[in-house]
Amino acid sequence: MAYYIEKFLLEDSLIREEMRFNQDGVMAPLRGIIQTFTHRNFNNLPGPFRENNHRWGDYGLALSPLAATWAMKAFGVKSRSTTRRMLTANGMALGLTVGLTQMLKWSVSETRPDGSNDNSFPSMHASLAFMGATVLSREYGHISPWITIGGYSAATGTQLLRIRHNAHWMNDIFMGAGIGVVSTHLAYFLTDRIFGKDGIRRMTFSPSELAQLDAWNYHPSGFRLVSGTETNGRSLDIADFAELVDESLDLKDITLRSSASITSGFEAEWFLTDKVFLSAIGRYTLSQAKLQIPDPSITAWGEQIHIYHGDIAAGWETPIVKGIRIGARTLWGVRYNEGVTFRRVAEDMQLGEPLLHIKPQLRPAGGAGIVIDMLQSHNQTVGFTIDYLHTFNTHFLPNRWVIASSWKAMF
Repeated sequence: MAYYIEKFLLEDSLIREEMRFNQDGVMAPLRGIIQTFTHRNFNNLPGPFRENNHRWGDYGLALSPLAATWAMKAFGVKSRSTTRRMLTANGMALGLTVGLTQMLKWSVSETRPDGSNDNSFPSMHASLAFMGATVLSREYGHISPWITIGGYSAATGTQLLRIRHNAHWMNDIFMGAGIGVVSTHLAYFLTDRIFGKDGIRRMTFSPSELAQLDAWNYHPSGFRLVSGTETNGRSLDIADFAELVDESLDLKDITLRSSASITSGFEAEWFLTDKVFLSAIGRYTLSQAKLQIPDPSITAWGEQIHIYHGDIAAGWETPIVKGIRIGARTLWGVRYNEGVTFRRVAEDMQLGEPLLHIKPQLRPAGGAGIVIDMLQSHNQTVGFTIDYLHTFNTHFLPNRWVIASSWKAMF
């Protein structure tokens, strides 16, 4: 009897907690605002990006989390909300997301990297993708943390596609993500004020799950999705890592300017004890780059820098308050950057002759950082990772800070 009373009280308290305003993602719009100011000079540098015609196809990936939510509902999978509540919350989230995004597009009038129009800031694709991922997590994340990870993986993939297709600047996709997440949480909060507790599915837990939810020390081995920003020195003397193709230029006079990067990847964590863990980490990083050339008659097309990381980490993590753990780790591995060729912008705005080539490099890397995990359910955490990484034996972006959000499914 004591178990069932405890179970009822905990489930009731979880519903009350669910109805509060969810603050996950409130820092995302701030990231977009900061990058808007720090990237302004980069965005205005000469050096257009080539137009890519794949942008409408990106909506398929962007809308897939929201489509998955309603497909599961149509097939009878039990969601957090009744159909009426879900329609209300989703309609409100869609209205807030589209309205705020479009209002900023009209107000800011930022030119896209490919120069096709002035609707760059913020990204509507990113806004809709993260709105859908947040809806999917709110409605079905209680079934499995992999549903949440899948939704946010699709949303992060949308961000990467928008950059790869030269449709957006970095600040556009981060601001869009922030609008999507915060608008959705606000919509659910307002919907809960309208309907109250009626129509919210009461969660059920086994005795072991119940104990984990109420524990200070949970065993957080698991699989983590990370998505965030990698910052670095954005103005680089390229003489040490580039090959000149156009002999009329001098490498010493040319500077590489890069944006902050979007980075995403997966981490597998295994806790040897309740506090000591090992991790295997794989990440992909994408940034935009331009060349500054003293001769004003020569302009190079903007290009993208692709970097791949593979690391092994060892660390220590401990609870600081109930349900929240914080730890430190050290990372060691390798970094590989693809080669990239910068070409002249021809007089007819076509792809011109090569100017210089950045060499591909495989180099050892190491660093240290902190990990913060916050328990969301008996098998899921959300949190942050902040790492400083150094790549050895290179002058090409050797020092970087990586600040990322994380969603972890626990084994």
